[in-house]
Amino acid sequence: MEDNNKTRHDEVVAQLAAQLADLAVEGEKAINAFAQDIGTFMEQIEREFESSFESRTRGTTPGTNGAPTECEGTANGTAAQHAEPTTSNAADANESKATEAKPADDQSAPTCSEATTEPASTEPATVGPIAYSPQFTPAAQAFRDRMRVGAGSDLMLTDPEFVERFANFAFDDVVTDVDLPDRTRFMCWLATLLGCSGIDEFRALLPAALNVGVEPETIKEIVYQGVAYLGIGRVYPFLKATNDALVAAGITLPLKNQATTLPTEESRYEGGEQAQMACFGEQMRGYKDRGAADYPHIAQWLVKNCFGDWYTRGGLTIAEREMCTFCYIAAQGGCEPQLLAHATANVQCGNDRDFLIKVVSNNVPFIGYPRSLNAMTIVEKATSAE
Repeated sequence: MEDNNKTRHDEVVAQLAAQLADLAVEGEKAINAFAQDIGTFMEQIEREFESSFESRTRGTTPGTNGAPTECEGTANGTAAQHAEPTTSNAADANESKATEAKPADDQSAPTCSEATTEPASTEPATVGPIAYSPQFTPAAQAFRDRMRVGAGSDLMLTDPEFVERFANFAFDDVVTDVDLPDRTRFMCWLATLLGCSGIDEFRALLPAALNVGVEPETIKEIVYQGVAYLGIGRVYPFLKATNDALVAAGITLPLKNQATTLPTEESRYEGGEQAQMACFGEQMRGYKDRGAADYPHIAQWLVKNCFGDWYTRGGLTIAEREMCTFCYIAAQGGCEPQLLAHATANVQCGNDRDFLIKVVSNNVPFIGYPRSLNAMTIVEKATSAE
């Protein structure tokens, strides 16, 4: 009996083993078929992406089937005209905008200081299924070349279209339509970024400011004077960023002393009064004694600190200091009475209506339209009697 049971057990085991073997064979066939289907599907997806990419970039991206790009229909003349800092008038600049020119090959300068201040190259973005290469206008590329700041930017990978539009506006439309020397343009931008607390963009633009000819002493004075109008709470990060940038540029700190007044009340009052009268006229003589009865110290501080400590220093002319003050106040917003007073002071110093309109226009990319339009209204009021 036992032998019969053993024989039957062996037969069952053998049948099960045979069935398992058959299942293994069928399973392997199914897996192979599934893998083949997946491979075919992926090849189809890749072909669809390639077709979509080619259709989107045909005629707008360099090197696509030999088709011309939107910026490639022009000769190198425009970029060459802007190869070095220039103070050509706006009419000439507008003409250069219309002149056709190939985009410069050197993509080493930033698109926006990062923004913006931006990127060191125009390699296609690698984030997402479809790459995109920003198309900079010849004038924008020429200005980026003048800034000579080469540093990679994540925005070139994550936001290439934003980089393209910001750079073409800030470094072509604005630079072309607003005729200012590069040095003045960057001084306004640095003062404006202080006013709106734009520390990241300030860091990105500061090396470019040095490259276009803004002196280290001038940059330091723009930061120092900002304390009187913005307070140390806002300005301290900018002072540290300035020191970092100057050291990175191989400049030894501290810089040469710029003070022209002594740290005594008599010297500060005397120097401050002279600076006030240079900005606002003879009416400021004796201002320190005309403060409110319950807070006379504010008028005294304005004379000896705001003007006596800062406006009397070297590194900036009185007219440049008033220009920077106008930028601080316009950028921070909400101080229109003070902005009107300093718009008037700018005119007193020789910064006329046309110049102030250029300053406000120049700063639009960095503070936006609402505060810029408010500043334009103030300029209108300050110069309406001219």
